[in-house]
Amino acid sequence: MTQVLPPLIGVRITGAEYDALPPNPRIELVDGVLTFMTPPTGRHQNLVDALVAALKQVCPAELRVLREQEIRLSDDHRRNPDVLVVLAEAYDPDGYSYRPEQVLLAVEVVSPGTETADRKHKPAEYADAGVAHYWRVESKPALAVYTYQRVDEGPYVPTGRWVPGDLVAAPGLPWAHVAVAELASS
Repeated sequence: MTQVLPPLIGVRITGAEYDALPPNPRIELVDGVLTFMTPPTGRHQNLVDALVAALKQVCPAELRVLREQEIRLSDDHRRNPDVLVVLAEAYDPDGYSYRPEQVLLAVEVVSPGTETADRKHKPAEYADAGVAHYWRVESKPALAVYTYQRVDEGPYVPTGRWVPGDLVAAPGLPWAHVAVAELASS
């Protein structure tokens, strides 16, 4: 028997209805409404690939670096960060969804069509859910990595702006040293 879902554009759906859909990193559930994300540009994909590779080189065994996996912020609110670092004990090679307490770092690479969400909405949502660290990567007008840390269960506070020639050294993540120049060559 095939399950029939309601029309999906502009209609509020339940978390169970969302879970019945095939996993798709280009769709997020925001307050019960499907949000279709714009396709990534080549620049975006290259930056994500370079960041994943750089983080995997320095990631300790108790953590795992993933790309485009879901953070289940609540039953009716799910986001798919470009990169995330999860606790190794939570890692499921056959899964695609993680709870905020399993996520140490969420990273968004800003692209055309994601500017407001990546700069304003997602940081507030991730912090409210309890994700300890957030990085935002901007490629224009020039490459920069902005790092944030959640302090005292509140919103994120900025911890640095890193540009080519810098080595990201975000407080609270002593292992996550990434040469921004390596990302620039992507």
